[in-house]
Amino acid sequence: MERIINPDFCKEVGNLGPDDLKLDRNRTTFILKKKFRKISGRRRLGLIWLVLDPVVTSLVYLLVFTVLRASTTVETVFIGITLFRLMQMSLKTGMNSIQDFTGGLRAERVRTRVLRGSMIKYRILDNFLQSVGVGVILLLVYNVSFQGIIAFFIIAQAIGFLSEGVGMNLAPLARKIPDITNLVNYVMMLLFFASPALYPMNKTTGLHYRLNELHPFTYFVELSRYFAELDSAILDLDYRIFAAFIITLLILILRGYSLIDKLRWRMTTWS
Repeated sequence: MERIINPDFCKEVGNLGPDDLKLDRNRTTFILKKKFRKISGRRRLGLIWLVLDPVVTSLVYLLVFTVLRASTTVETVFIGITLFRLMQMSLKTGMNSIQDFTGGLRAERVRTRVLRGSMIKYRILDNFLQSVGVGVILLLVYNVSFQGIIAFFIIAQAIGFLSEGVGMNLAPLARKIPDITNLVNYVMMLLFFASPALYPMNKTTGLHYRLNELHPFTYFVELSRYFAELDSAILDLDYRIFAAFIITLLILILRGYSLIDKLRWRMTTWS
């Protein structure tokens, strides 16, 4: 293997040997552990907070809905809030993905494949941790079918990856114009109450309904509710729009991961 460095790029050419592959695996593990240590910090419950956070948030909104005598079911609230928070957090993670391309290893250049691999593994674990607590509650307390729980976990993984992919495409712009981050936060706050996160799609009418048809989150959350045998409008939505969303989001996530090597060379002093 040979490393080529010029004004345009820095990359390795040739096949990696067994020692190189082992080193990359160790680096990936180190970066992954470092990310989770950063999240847990000095908190005694550590990563358990990732599991508890969507559960507690859902319970708070459920309490508010109970006081207001809203007719939305508990399961609907749990699924909607969990998936929306996962989308929100994954989007922010993607937008912050270019803050540090060293992986915590500042004395040497880590290969892009290591950074990409650690990001993918982290996203899988983060998606699971943020959805598993709610999934267990839905299964054991509210008797949602096993099929519905599996669909919920799969949709959580999909929405997490796709949202992070969108965020990674916004990352260069957010790096140049930090105000973009604030704008995205306000948009997500608006969408939380406007989209069918706290209530099913069938509760909306007129322009509100039409606008939600143009929001990809609607299709994911309504699909999850459908498999959980809850009130859902997924069969009334246009599958062609959903297919267009899926294709667009897949292109964005592939583009996001492919940009890592170019961005780390252009935006960092030692990467």
